[in-house]
Amino acid sequence: MIKSIKPECGASVNGTDAREARQKSWVALYTRPRSEKKVRAYLDSIGVENYLPVQNQLRQWSDRRKLVETVVIPMVIFASVENPYSPNILTHPLVIRAFTLPGSKEIAKIPDSQIAQLKFILGQSEYPVSFDPDLLRIKDKVRVVRGPLMGLMGEILSCTDNNIELAVAVGIRGAARLNIEKINVEVV
Repeated sequence: MIKSIKPECGASVNGTDAREARQKSWVALYTRPRSEKKVRAYLDSIGVENYLPVQNQLRQWSDRRKLVETVVIPMVIFASVENPYSPNILTHPLVIRAFTLPGSKEIAKIPDSQIAQLKFILGQSEYPVSFDPDLLRIKDKVRVVRGPLMGLMGEILSCTDNNIELAVAVGIRGAARLNIEKINVEVV
C-alpha cells in the first residue's frame, strides 16, 4: 500500500515554502488627502515593504527657512505585496482603494523597473521633481478649455514646458497653427 505524504502547513514544497511560493508585486494605493506618511507608517508597522516618493525641499517662511520632506505624487503610496487584495491594507481607514487597470476591477501591478526608475530619479535629481498626471504628447487631440479660444479642438504639433503648438484643421485647405499655454487645454 502506497501512502501519500502531505507536507505540513508551512513545510517546504519543491524547495520553497508557502511564503516564497507567491510572487510579490508593486501596487499603488490611493490615500486620503495628506495621509501618505501615516499610511507609510502603518505599512511599516505591519511589515509591508512600501515606497512613498518624497523629496526634501527648502521652504521659506517670513521668519525662517526649513528643509521639508514633501510628497511628489499626492495621495499615492506604493506597496510590495503578495496578495493585493489583502484586507490588512485595503480596509485601513486612510486607504481609499488600490489603483485598477483601465476598464477593469483588477488591481494594477506596477513593474519593479518603474519603481526603481522613480527611486533613481528622486535619489539623483538636484532639482525639485514634480509629477504631471496630464502628460501631453505630440499627436494628442486636445480641446481648449479656457480663454477666448474655449471649445477649439486640435492636434499637438510640439510641446515645451508651458506652451504647445496646436494645429487646427480648417477644411480641405490645411490647418491653422497657433501657440497656446498648456494649462488651457485638455486631452480628448
